[in-house]
Amino acid sequence: MSAFDRRRWVLTASVVLAILVVAGALIVFAGADPVVGIQGLVEGVSSSPYRVGEVLVGAVPIGIVALTLIPALRAGVFSVGAEGQIVVGAIAATGAVFAVDSLLQGTAPSILLWPVGLLAGAAGGGAMAMLPAFLAVRWRVNEILSTLLLNYLAAGLLGWTLRTWLASPDETATPQSAKLPEAAALPSLIPGTRAHWGILLVIVIAVAFFLWRRSAASTRLTVFASRPKLALRLGATRARTVYSTMLVSGLGAGVVGWIQVAGVNDRLLNSVSGGVGFSGLAVALLGGLAPIGIVLAALFFSALTAGAVGMQSATGTVPSSIAEVIKGVLLIGVACIAAYQRSAAAVLGPVGAKDAADDTAVLAPEPGGAGGGSVAEREVTIGTLAESEHAEHEGGRP
Repeated sequence: MSAFDRRRWVLTASVVLAILVVAGALIVFAGADPVVGIQGLVEGVSSSPYRVGEVLVGAVPIGIVALTLIPALRAGVFSVGAEGQIVVGAIAATGAVFAVDSLLQGTAPSILLWPVGLLAGAAGGGAMAMLPAFLAVRWRVNEILSTLLLNYLAAGLLGWTLRTWLASPDETATPQSAKLPEAAALPSLIPGTRAHWGILLVIVIAVAFFLWRRSAASTRLTVFASRPKLALRLGATRARTVYSTMLVSGLGAGVVGWIQVAGVNDRLLNSVSGGVGFSGLAVALLGGLAPIGIVLAALFFSALTAGAVGMQSATGTVPSSIAEVIKGVLLIGVACIAAYQRSAAAVLGPVGAKDAADDTAVLAPEPGGAGGGSVAEREVTIGTLAESEHAEHEGGRP
């Protein structure tokens, strides 16, 4: 393990330790025994199959959002628009499922409605992500600001949707859509719980990104985060990088919107996003942009929420909202890690961009987009470009 990797894991462990200390302090301030509170937290997560299912249900959307943020964060593109992309994906998926079911007069089978909902949700989330990407590429609008503001636009769109064309025909206390057709609901994975087969999608995505991290494209994104000029010579233009990475994160968020509707709520609600987008960003950074780390961090995040209820029952004085306080501390810790590393890509990336560029295990096209030459020649190209770019930088040339 390199010195950088050790430092990264020490930082992450420090954040987790700080969370435990804060949690213990909050329990003491509430007048409860910390040992009893922690026991209640553990029992709230594992005391029954239903509790375990709740942890899995909560981890699925956070995990998918965090996993699909890997390329963007690795490239140094900070998108905080997952909340809005989840909303638009949920709207698109719900509308598409109702449209197909109506077209087939209520006889549409699950084998048709599931992919329709998934693809429509992904398309909605991807389209929502392309707007800030276009603004960033065309007019250099900061993607953090644009994605954050577009979340409010998506929330307004959801409110209008639930009052108009997707409004439930029944009188309800809160705006919501009609219940989805039974065939559109994701089947239960654990009987007697809300855990659904969407969990398998997290595994598939995690494996896909685990393999992707060993590709040349992954290393080019890391180089782009620190040395855009070198990345350009390797074929990673700014426009291509921003569009592709934000599209991936948008597709993932849109799929989450569909999962929340079809797997959890059975209908479209105003609370469909539920802070999952922001939690996903924190989990991605806490997991070090590594698929395994992200899956574990997502389970940890979800366990905090599920276990807080058990803590409240065990102590009688500690409110379940303590989970939100602990998450807030976690977010601050993650922000400190990101600030210390100076860029999100550095959380996982090598110590220096030159190290990434000099990785002879990575293949890249020759300058100018030429695809000829032997494998050895293309491997040497990366190191040569890095050295020349470094020499230009040291010599003061632009």
